[in-house]
Amino acid sequence: MLDPQSTVHFSSVCFLARSLAHASHAYRDLATFARDTLYALGKLGLAGAHSIADLHAALRAEQCTSCNDYGVFLFLPTAKRCCWECLRHNPQLHLLSLKDAKRFFVLSKRSIEKLPRIHVIPGKYGITQKPAPEHCILTSVAAARALGIQQHGSPDKLADALSKRYSSRAHTSSRLLLLGRFFQMEPRPVACGQDILFLPTLANIQSNGLLGMASLPFPSLLSPGHAETGLWCEGCSSTLRQYSVSQLRGDILNTIVPPESGCHPTIVLMGLERRAYLRKAFLRHIKHCYGALQMVPELRDGAAARQKAARKH
Repeated sequence: MLDPQSTVHFSSVCFLARSLAHASHAYRDLATFARDTLYALGKLGLAGAHSIADLHAALRAEQCTSCNDYGVFLFLPTAKRCCWECLRHNPQLHLLSLKDAKRFFVLSKRSIEKLPRIHVIPGKYGITQKPAPEHCILTSVAAARALGIQQHGSPDKLADALSKRYSSRAHTSSRLLLLGRFFQMEPRPVACGQDILFLPTLANIQSNGLLGMASLPFPSLLSPGHAETGLWCEGCSSTLRQYSVSQLRGDILNTIVPPESGCHPTIVLMGLERRAYLRKAFLRHIKHCYGALQMVPELRDGAAARQKAARKH
């Protein structure tokens, strides 16, 4: 199947070509529910990178490509769904400059030319709303890692090459080695049913400042003509705010983040605040969310009634 750019060019040839292109339900769905995504792919220089079929498959999907959460974002270089937590911690969902790709994957000047280019749209990115650099051209960590492994022969040999390059004890070399090791890592394995928020994190990793670029919220087409976007819980935001000013009771905190989990409460509560849900899952979540129960008396009364009924049984 054609990619979006080829489909648009084909449909402009004549009336028959336009009719054939618009007869495709996959193309119609994307044009109806994901027009912003098609536009962004074109502006990034990725209009020909993915087929209509691949993009439509992502539109029909729900789950993050790396974990069990709802994948509210689409990572445009790979056309795969991802959640905020994986967008932060999965190095394969990051971008980097061509200079850093050469550094961290120990690539030759000639091999750099093989990497796909991503022309970043000017604007503000991430939670901090950091402006993108002018005339910013990036590539994906996944593409650079694959090229590095191909050039060096294996992941272990690639890691050795990085260590040799930054073997100095100087502060700058240590920082670059740490960041390079992060980018070379495989994603954290997440078993079915595991909550990624309670897995070991890389929260202290130094960022290259490009988190969130080349990703955008992406709807899920759950049934013909019915698409949903993600919902975030204001109750989880309230819980995090209470914890940050030491107003969250210890017993409540221990219920949300059991001490035996070994996880830092801030990391878990921030992850909950940034977790998105489809509507049905969201309605289930707020029945048990401490912050939501405090904000909506009807929910709190319903939870109390359910607990009372459970005790009777």
